[in-house]
Amino acid sequence: MVEETRRKILDAATEVFAEYGFFKAPVDLVAERAGVSKGLIFWYFKRKDDLVIEVASKALPRDVMEACLNSNFTGSELLKCIGERYLEKYSDPKMRNLMLHAMSATSSYKQLAELLEHTCGKLLREVALRAFGDAGTRELAKVRAFFGALLCYSLHRPADLDPREYVKTLVTILGPEEA
Repeated sequence: MVEETRRKILDAATEVFAEYGFFKAPVDLVAERAGVSKGLIFWYFKRKDDLVIEVASKALPRDVMEACLNSNFTGSELLKCIGERYLEKYSDPKMRNLMLHAMSATSSYKQLAELLEHTCGKLLREVALRAFGDAGTRELAKVRAFFGALLCYSLHRPADLDPREYVKTLVTILGPEEA
């Protein structure tokens, strides 16, 4: 029951934050959509900021990168895994909105800034190392270009571009030269 209630609150907060942003979203509306009291929200999350950080953390692509890195893929297969999972995650308009809200909230939430730094720093380097065998400037630039292309596609999903074909093309252009 405790986990179910927490999940209902997080689901409602995800909807409300995606719609209103983190700063303008009223906790009263989260409570209403979750079907719980405002007090119960604050029993699970001591402050609105705690709820924001939890929802925003899940909106960033860290989970996509970690899942693919944990699968032991290397080279083009790693980039393909990341690309397909990224486009799948952000095909949901709520997740797209939350990702943008989360990135913009890093100046107000130190924990989010650190998470984004970890994602765009340590994890990105690990992707470069596993995909290219090196994490030098050239490899990091390729991985950053890859993520930029994924972001652009997610923000404007062209009807005439199949996501899998798009990822395949990106990997061909930006991925490692494999025999």
